Amino acid sequence: MKIRELESIDFRNKRVILRTDYNVPIEENVITDDRRITATVKTINYLLDRKAKVILLSHLGRPKGFDDKYSLKIVKRNLEKHLRRDIHFINDFRESGVKESIDNLPFPSVVMFENIRFYKEEQKEDNDFADILSSFGDIYVNDGFGVAHRSDVSVYMLALKFKERAAGFLLSEEVKHLSYLNEKPKKPYIFIVGGSKVSTKIQIIDNIIEHASTIIIGGGLAFTFLKTQGFEIGKSLFEEDMISECNRIFSIAREKNVNILLPLDFAVAENINSKERREVRRDEIKENEIGLDIGDLSVEIFKSAIESAKTIVWNGPMGLFEKPEFSYGTLEIAKSISKATKSGAFSVVGGGDSCMAIDRMNLNDSFSYISTGGGAMLEFLSGKKLPGIEVLKEE
Repeated sequence: MKIRELESIDFRNKRVILRTDYNVPIEENVITDDRRITATVKTINYLLDRKAKVILLSHLGRPKGFDDKYSLKIVKRNLEKHLRRDIHFINDFRESGVKESIDNLPFPSVVMFENIRFYKEEQKEDNDFADILSSFGDIYVNDGFGVAHRSDVSVYMLALKFKERAAGFLLSEEVKHLSYLNEKPKKPYIFIVGGSKVSTKIQIIDNIIEHASTIIIGGGLAFTFLKTQGFEIGKSLFEEDMISECNRIFSIAREKNVNILLPLDFAVAENINSKERREVRRDEIKENEIGLDIGDLSVEIFKSAIESAKTIVWNGPMGLFEKPEFSYGTLEIAKSISKATKSGAFSVVGGGDSCMAIDRMNLNDSFSYISTGGGAMLEFLSGKKLPGIEVLKEE
C-alpha cells in the first residue's frame, strides 16, 4: 500500500493541519499512558524544523458538547514538556479574532484546538464544518492511526479539501508494519486474541485465519467458543448469537489446517470482586462460577506455541487484567512474546490492556512494534478499508 509521505511536501512557511489521536487514558486528572502523545513528537518536530506552523486537531473521549472533563488542556501540558516549547491553545476556533491571532504567530509555532468532538458537526459529515477547518491550513497531515478507521470530518472530509495531504511518521509506520501482516508474514504465524466478546473480534479472526498457523483464543470470548463445543461455562461471559459464527470459524480452521488453541483451565470465582484465585480445568467450572483468567496449564500450552513462532500478533488480555488476582495469564503471555521476539520473531501488539501489561512489566522495548490503534488495528487486519488511510493513498 502506497500512501503520501511527509518527504514529498515542502512545508516551509506553511500552515499544517495535523490530525492526531490524543484520546489517552486519564485517571484523577493524570494521563496514565501518554504513548499516543509521544508517538507524534517526531512528526511535529519534523514540521517545526521546516518552519511550519502546526495546528493540532484531536478528540478526547465521547463528549456531548463542551465539557471540561474532556478538555485537551491536560494533553497540551503533557505535549509541551515533550516538545520543550509553548503551545498556543484555542478554546473555540469559531470565535472572532482566532484566525488573526494564529496568523500573527511566528513560523515555526504550534497551535492546539480544543477537543474537536465538542462540535457535533465533527461526526456528521458536515461539509461546511470541513470548509471552516480547512481555512486554517495550507496542508493536511494525519498522524492519528487510532482514528484512521473513522469517517469523522477531521479524518476524511477535511483531508479531501487539500491538494497537498500526507501521512505523518506514526501513521506511515503503522501502515508499513500492519501491511506486512496482511501480505506475506513468516510462518509459523501465531495470532493471540483476548478480550470480552466474540462479536468485536470475529472479523479480524475471519481475515487472519487466511494467514495464521495458530490462533490462540483467551479472555472472555473463549467461553462462547467453549460453549459451542459443549462445555459448561457457569456464569462466564457468553454470546448465544455468536454460536453459529464460532462453528463457522472451527469449520474454516479445519479446512485450512489452522490450529485453534482454547484454554484448558481457568481461574474462577463466584464474582468479579473476589480476592481469591482458584484454578480448575475447563470441564470443572461450577454453575455459580465465572472464569476470570486462564490457568497455569493454559499458560504452558500457549507458551509452547508462542516459542516456535516467527510472527506473533497479540490483541486483548487473557482475563480480568485490571484485577491483580486475575492478571497472571496476560502477564505471562506478554513475557512469552517478549522472549520469542528476542529469539527472532516479529511481534506486534495493540489494544489498551495488552499495552498496559507491557508497560507494567517494562517490556516496551521487547516487542517489534506496538500499535497505537485498538479498533483501527483490528479493522486494518480485518482487511477493511480505513477512511483516514484511503484518503492519503497515492493516486
